[in-house]
Amino acid sequence: MEWTGMDKVAIVTGASSGIGRAISEQLVLKGFKVVGIARHIDKLNILADELKSKPGKFLPLQCDLTNQNEILKAIDWIEKNLGFVNVLVNNAAVNIETGFCTGEMEDWEKTFDLNILGLTFITKEVLKLMKKKGIDNGCIVNINDIFGQKIPVNPDRPASPAYMCSKFALTAMSECLRLELAQLESNIKVICICPGLVETEMTQQWLKENPRLALKPKDVADAVLFTLQTPDNVLVKDLVITPIREII
Repeated sequence: MEWTGMDKVAIVTGASSGIGRAISEQLVLKGFKVVGIARHIDKLNILADELKSKPGKFLPLQCDLTNQNEILKAIDWIEKNLGFVNVLVNNAAVNIETGFCTGEMEDWEKTFDLNILGLTFITKEVLKLMKKKGIDNGCIVNINDIFGQKIPVNPDRPASPAYMCSKFALTAMSECLRLELAQLESNIKVICICPGLVETEMTQQWLKENPRLALKPKDVADAVLFTLQTPDNVLVKDLVITPIREII
């Protein structure tokens, strides 16, 4: 019997483009009701129109993940209109070119506000909703980065020190959340997807100037679907997916 997402609800952050858009598309094709979150609603509305004839449904929702009040409003809207959440895909992230000897502290703050603090807050709120609705087999999927596991001596793609530090923090956050849920005897899965170079708006211009093999956003989306389809007793903790021949 083919796995489907019928009668299931997923939230995908950063759903307006790139990996988040691809994940949203694949989940809708599997029958999920997908709440796509992004700061700008225009691209979300376009995607909703493109997916309106598919098995599931795409619901655009404007939300700035660095604003806790907006996150609370979004979760409240989801509870009132959909009732519950089965899957949260934390995909939204920013990669601002800033380091220790260059850039401003403000750029570090912007990076961590979205990549860690915003992600942590929406995760906490979704876990509260899951507990309230009695969902103990949900999934938290964190779209990490291979740079969140190992810092390369010579990065072969644009990745600022602030971005890489935030992704290492996401690795730690994911493991801490797994430990806490295990202590609570919860069956909610925490999954980390760690892609290498992906062709997205973030890397598009750089790839034009530095042509090389890259993953497509759908490759990452397929990896997410793979981890969601495992039996209830199986957890794919960390899944690394890179273009062939990519070495770090």
